[in-house]
Amino acid sequence: MRTLWSFLGNLLAVIISASILAVTAAGQDCPVSTVVHLVDKQMHPIVNITADQIKAEIKDTRANVVSIAPTKPAIILVLDASSSMKSTWEQSIGAARQVVAQAGDDIWMFIFAEQIYAHAIGRAQSQDFLDRAAKQVPSGHHGTALYDTLIKIAGLAKNRSAAIVVISDGGDDMSLQSSDGTVSQFLHSAWPPVFGLILDHGHRERGYFKKITSATGGLAIHPSSASNVPTSTTELMRIVLSSFTLELQPSQRIADMAKLKLQVIGAQGRPDKDISPLHVAEIVGCSTQGVVER
Repeated sequence: MRTLWSFLGNLLAVIISASILAVTAAGQDCPVSTVVHLVDKQMHPIVNITADQIKAEIKDTRANVVSIAPTKPAIILVLDASSSMKSTWEQSIGAARQVVAQAGDDIWMFIFAEQIYAHAIGRAQSQDFLDRAAKQVPSGHHGTALYDTLIKIAGLAKNRSAAIVVISDGGDDMSLQSSDGTVSQFLHSAWPPVFGLILDHGHRERGYFKKITSATGGLAIHPSSASNVPTSTTELMRIVLSSFTLELQPSQRIADMAKLKLQVIGAQGRPDKDISPLHVAEIVGCSTQGVVER
């Protein structure tokens, strides 16, 4: 399997260069920056929002919303080429082409099964990669190390405003790390949110992978059939690309990991139950980070 992708060279040579979006601390101030996506009941992204419409709590204590601004994320596409993807490979390639087209040139793409096999950087290289990959249907008995792959790739992506988009069936049968352990590493490291296009067409429940998407501030979409994959991909990418950078000022210094709760306030100061914020479940305490250069 590895030789199929050898034309892209050694994966470990790639360095995803981006500034660190993290926590800063100075004196008694402890501003926190994080990424949030907003969706309505029909899973359409909300693209217009102001700071006074957001209510935030950190560790069950009110936090002041300093600012919220649209942010176009860099896209990190992760394509599952394990044996279990054989029957949906054509759909996977088609969905990956859509992601590349919508992401523009600010995209990195990785392919994996038991391990990461290869990578492509930028739109042109990614398109060329997919042209070649379309002719190489997964075969043999290649397992899936999804969790370990996410950890390795996220460790390269230092930009919290990036977004990881996984095309997979959501299964994992080879990782050393568990889904809970993966979540813990993502939260403690302030890594990007994880989104998933899960091509199992409703035949299997991938609850373990859903833990990762929901906790990191992402979302998993399960197309119900092969014919729904293009529409689902478009819907997912609309959400992924409609992101905001949210800056918060906690009322007290955060000593460690702290739970974050966000709510959109509608008319007459009441919660708008039609809008759901997708955000990281916990934020890193600034006292444990010190001053981090952005």
